[in-house]
Amino acid sequence: MTMLVGRRVLLVEDESLVAMLAEDMLLDLGCEVDVAMRLDKALGLARSEAFDLAVLDVNLGDARSYPVADLLFGRGIPFLFATGYGQRGLEVNYRGIPVLQKPYQAEPLEHLLVRLLTGEASLRGGGRDLPPSCRCQDTHGGGTRFRADRAS
Repeated sequence: MTMLVGRRVLLVEDESLVAMLAEDMLLDLGCEVDVAMRLDKALGLARSEAFDLAVLDVNLGDARSYPVADLLFGRGIPFLFATGYGQRGLEVNYRGIPVLQKPYQAEPLEHLLVRLLTGEASLRGGGRDLPPSCRCQDTHGGGTRFRADRAS
């Protein structure tokens, strides 16, 4: 059993197929998932619901998910950003937040969520001086294993 079983996760992703894929991965990890595909819905959920974790796509059509990140930060709810652009795709104020490289993959997603829960990359301790995000890389030439390296 993983420590993610029963954890409530806010998933903010505006692409329906990508959202379904990420939701399935989270469900397979035993999480309870609330999906928001628009900024207004994500803000409403972030304000009013209790979550253990959140996964935020940075770009939501014309908007960015930073207002949701700010709400979660204020509530002490750990979160990560999902983007295909890595840390360089984030505004400067958010570059300390862990990043999951898109496209979503189950093992790196689980790895980063566990890091958030164990406090290794937690926002609960205060401040945005978090450890750098991981670059999860295949260590066996095409296998399913990965190695978490510190991002540069």
